[in-house]
Amino acid sequence: MNESDVRISKSDLESAVDAGVIGVDEASRLYVWAADRHAAVEAVPVIEQPKGINIVSVAYYFGGMLMILACGWFLGDKWEILGSRGILGTTILYFAISVSVGVLVRRRGYLNAGGILITVAVCLVPLMTYCVEDILGIWPTSAHGPYKEYYPYISGAWVAMEWLTIIASLIALRFVRFGFLTMPLAFSFWFFSMDVASLIYGENFENGNGRAWVSVIVGALIILIGYLLDRFAHEPDQPRSEDLAFWSYLFGLLAFSGGLSMVDGGGELGKAAYCAIHLGLIGIALKLRRSVFLVFGAIGVHIYLGHLAYSVFANSFFFPFVIALLGLSLILITVFAQRYLISRTTRSSE
Repeated sequence: MNESDVRISKSDLESAVDAGVIGVDEASRLYVWAADRHAAVEAVPVIEQPKGINIVSVAYYFGGMLMILACGWFLGDKWEILGSRGILGTTILYFAISVSVGVLVRRRGYLNAGGILITVAVCLVPLMTYCVEDILGIWPTSAHGPYKEYYPYISGAWVAMEWLTIIASLIALRFVRFGFLTMPLAFSFWFFSMDVASLIYGENFENGNGRAWVSVIVGALIILIGYLLDRFAHEPDQPRSEDLAFWSYLFGLLAFSGGLSMVDGGGELGKAAYCAIHLGLIGIALKLRRSVFLVFGAIGVHIYLGHLAYSVFANSFFFPFVIALLGLSLILITVFAQRYLISRTTRSSE
């Protein structure tokens, strides 16, 4: 069990006193301190199973995704039947139910179930925003399509929907520390990285490197937000039991690495810089202990090696052998580095 998932009640403290683990005075002071910080189990009972892959968490997330699909996708496809006002009213009702039930079950100790329901409510913000824009006739651009085009098509008309979703996610995170809540936040930033280029460049956003560099810049910003969430978005003096950075890192790297991959030109020097940046992502993975950086770094390096294999050294007989030798040397260097660090740690401890 993760240490951050352990909860201690008053009866546990009394049992610890009986077992001689701590004294009566220490137990009393500890309980008073925990009660003052609203951390006692008797105040918020923890009933759910611990986090992880189990039938409870699978049912929670599957149910949440069904609600998101039903409310955000399939409901948005019923414009001819309900119209903008009808869909807005229905969505507001779904939003109110998700928030109220989510808060209620969290207060009863079902923290994950409540967090997922509140996340569902945040995921309804794009549809509500679209309905309001459609009713009022206010759009960031003159041209916009039906709501069902929000997910598959890039358009500057969607930026208000994305920004309001980002704001709603941040407000929800202010009151509920739940990792999955960062998913709509990071997802909206990722979409924004594509749609803002269309807003800036208009019909010409497909030409040149402008769109790619916008994606790189926004992706770097999303990664920075993930780092800040990882470092600071937790209760003071409390363990960080929620991973608030994963989704920001994932979508940030999609925008950042994807944008770099779309940049044209620069010659071989630019492509070597591309490889160096992705090697840097691997270094960040080691520093932050985040495998998602390792995955994107490795993909970028493989793209560069593929470029060398099929473009620069396409006719070189020895190139495959050189690459294999580099891979072998990397593995051996890693092995010797680990041995060196272990031996150094052992000598320092003696």
